Amino acid sequence: MMKTVMTKKDKIVKSLRFLFENQFSKFSFVILMMIIVLGGGIVIYQDETTNPLKGQANFQLTYRFRLVNRGPLNLTFVSIRLALLKDWQPVQVVHDLRIDTPPNRTTTDEYDNQFAWYEFDSFAVNQTLDLQFHANLTLNFLDYTTVQLNYKPTFNTSSPIYKLYTAYDPLADPTDPLVQQVASTLAAHARDPLEIAFEAYNFSSTYIRYKLLSSVRGASFALRNGYGDCDEYNTLFIALLRANGIPAIGHTAWLADFAPGFETTDDGAVAHAYPMFYLEGVGLLPADPTRGHTSLFDNWLKTDYKRITLTRGSDHPYRLLKYRWMPVEGYPDPVVDSNYTITIHDLNIEYFSLLRTTIIVGVIGTPLIFIVTRLIQLQKYKKRQKEQLEKLLEPDAI
Repeated sequence: MMKTVMTKKDKIVKSLRFLFENQFSKFSFVILMMIIVLGGGIVIYQDETTNPLKGQANFQLTYRFRLVNRGPLNLTFVSIRLALLKDWQPVQVVHDLRIDTPPNRTTTDEYDNQFAWYEFDSFAVNQTLDLQFHANLTLNFLDYTTVQLNYKPTFNTSSPIYKLYTAYDPLADPTDPLVQQVASTLAAHARDPLEIAFEAYNFSSTYIRYKLLSSVRGASFALRNGYGDCDEYNTLFIALLRANGIPAIGHTAWLADFAPGFETTDDGAVAHAYPMFYLEGVGLLPADPTRGHTSLFDNWLKTDYKRITLTRGSDHPYRLLKYRWMPVEGYPDPVVDSNYTITIHDLNIEYFSLLRTTIIVGVIGTPLIFIVTRLIQLQKYKKRQKEQLEKLLEPDAI
């Protein structure tokens, strides 16, 4: 009788066939997959309801302020105030900040904004000043829409935070009768501060028609005219919340589709205003009704890499220039140029997806574990067969 010689490939095919044709193996595999999926679902649910952090964007950037006196007269005083990039927990973390030209002084205000001040008693014709700030920072991608927020339905109205974030602001005037009328209507459809905030966000995002304005007109203007830019979206949202006793505060920021090599001046294209609101027991939560105008649910309780925050509070611009000169008969006023530029040197974006990781582990890891387990069982099975054959071939067994 001719003996059949099995190749290595035939042995592998035979082993795999044994693994997956065995009914017990199939049943074990199905049970194991069900355990993996069920366990992964529980872990994902727990993470989704407790952890708002979904990713990070790590920036290396430079922002620059350039001042030139074109003449024809010298300046007798120059004051420049520039916001310093800083931590705004939990959204933004600045790892380091380097300033090429040391300021005359730095200050921190009641909102914890930090500013660098540059002041000069004279600034000659054709004189140029170039100030550069280099920063490494991280933006956290937060999504609170699936998180179980343990907030209190009432506020401690005597707390410093409450007083600061409800202080009267004429641009976000909660005492305007029309603001109060709309605010009470929105509150009638809501059960708690979070629902009131969403109603105000939804109203602000959809009621105003976007139109770039030359100056901030405020909430009352937006409500009566139905248009405005990011300042009006921002102030209207804040006014509606404060009219319902909910603390809210405006912010200034750079807003753009940032990417490595990105460079622009803040001529209005990247200057942005957006609000955050406060819930007792949670803290400040993000909302951006301007961007909600085009993408409502992507800008409610969520952050991304497109918005870098500089200051907080009403009337706190991130750059401020003031200067004076001595008029001279026969000479026109001096022409002073200022330029503010943002440059992105490097941007690394990383998304944290527990669901994706679980799927990869479940789809790839489980079959590997199953195959390894069955190969071990196969070796034991072959060993038992060999032992039985040896016993059958023993002389005493014949």
